[in-house]
Amino acid sequence: MDMLKRHLSPVSDVAWDLLDQQARKSLSAHLSARRVVDVSGPHGWDHASVAVGRLNVPEGQKKDEVQYGVHLVQPLVEARVSFDLDLWELDNLVRGAQDVNLEPLEGAARKIARFEEKALYEGFDPGCILGMAQAGEAQTLDLPLGKAKDLLLGLNRGVRLLEGEAIEGPYALVGGEKLHDALEAQSEGYPLRKRIERLVGDKVVFSPFFDGALLVSLRGGDLELVLGQDLSLGFESAKEGKVRLFFAESFTFRAHEPRAVVSFRLK
Repeated sequence: MDMLKRHLSPVSDVAWDLLDQQARKSLSAHLSARRVVDVSGPHGWDHASVAVGRLNVPEGQKKDEVQYGVHLVQPLVEARVSFDLDLWELDNLVRGAQDVNLEPLEGAARKIARFEEKALYEGFDPGCILGMAQAGEAQTLDLPLGKAKDLLLGLNRGVRLLEGEAIEGPYALVGGEKLHDALEAQSEGYPLRKRIERLVGDKVVFSPFFDGALLVSLRGGDLELVLGQDLSLGFESAKEGKVRLFFAESFTFRAHEPRAVVSFRLK
């Protein structure tokens, strides 16, 4: 049976299409990490793990007996968040209403986007995920935010560090609210952003859920998001004029080359 169970719901096809459209808009506004990493998949719900290409060979095996090793794998994390919508309001979508209350959907989209963003940037220990900020800890530099000149010098050090490790560009500067506010506070805010983009060779990416700042190589092959099931809407239950839907996805993240990330201490 389809895990999303949409065919069992009282929601019309027209309403599902409109819900999917709103879901895509809400998710795209919050998902930033996907813009700076490779994305593999989606491979399906049954894609439960990723082979890491290594064996765990237990110690103490007898030399004259059969030797063995166990393949190491990285499991995928399955995430889900539920929310309720009014069935009558969903019918109003079909009637052509333009002001249907979809705030519960938008709130759920924000929650599951935050979960993915946090996992990719900061790691998720229960899922054996090492985040980008953790991967870049060995290459940590200060990034002063008070003056445009100092900020650009700090970024230039990051670029030189990556180039010195033979990590080619282009690069992306990734940051959260603190970095965003610092750029906007500069009197030459827009030109400063363009100067940063020229310096790193690509773009500045903001995440509403990440407090730090990273310089990430976009050359490919270094950072990989593996999707089992991509973010999707499904049906859970219906009762007393309400329909319970959910967002779900399964994923893991791998930092194949930690040197492709520079982590900044914001000053």
